[in-house]
Amino acid sequence: MPITKQFQIQHFNNTLNLYASEEKQYTSSWFMDFGKFGSELFNSEKKKKYSINKKFKFWKWKMVYTIRDRSEDVLELISLNNRKTIYSIEVDQVIYVVKVHYKKKLSVFKNGNKIAEFDASILDENQYHTTHLYLLDVNDLEMCFLLFSCLKIGETEQNSKIVLSSQKQLEINEEPWV
Repeated sequence: MPITKQFQIQHFNNTLNLYASEEKQYTSSWFMDFGKFGSELFNSEKKKKYSINKKFKFWKWKMVYTIRDRSEDVLELISLNNRKTIYSIEVDQVIYVVKVHYKKKLSVFKNGNKIAEFDASILDENQYHTTHLYLLDVNDLEMCFLLFSCLKIGETEQNSKIVLSSQKQLEINEEPWV
């Protein structure tokens, strides 16, 4: 396993809080507005960093997350397959790819290299609604949390089961860290 920094994400109802040790780094919360899902991501000073809208493009059979930063620049996180297990976004000529794995894990790739892994499979009585984030470079923390927040929009309980007929429909974690 590569040397990683560890963070924790607490999930309660419609809010995600990212902690480094005991210090809160970022918060995101989702809401439903006129039948559409949206979310906002805030830094530790409670300043809004991003606004996110979740849409399903029926004719293309794709899930699209439209992301606006403070300067109103628009980015799109788009599902690359019909199973919605691989997502991609291009930010300043850098391509990020998110893969959804079985056993409640996610991987984030930056230009083809794995930079982060989210693991919600660790069950602890004291941390039942906790996801662990393992990250190679702290400079990627904001982007990784943004991508994770997008995929969690609409989820109210972390322990809810994903409606899939088989775990085989999820992506294989070719280089697991945990």
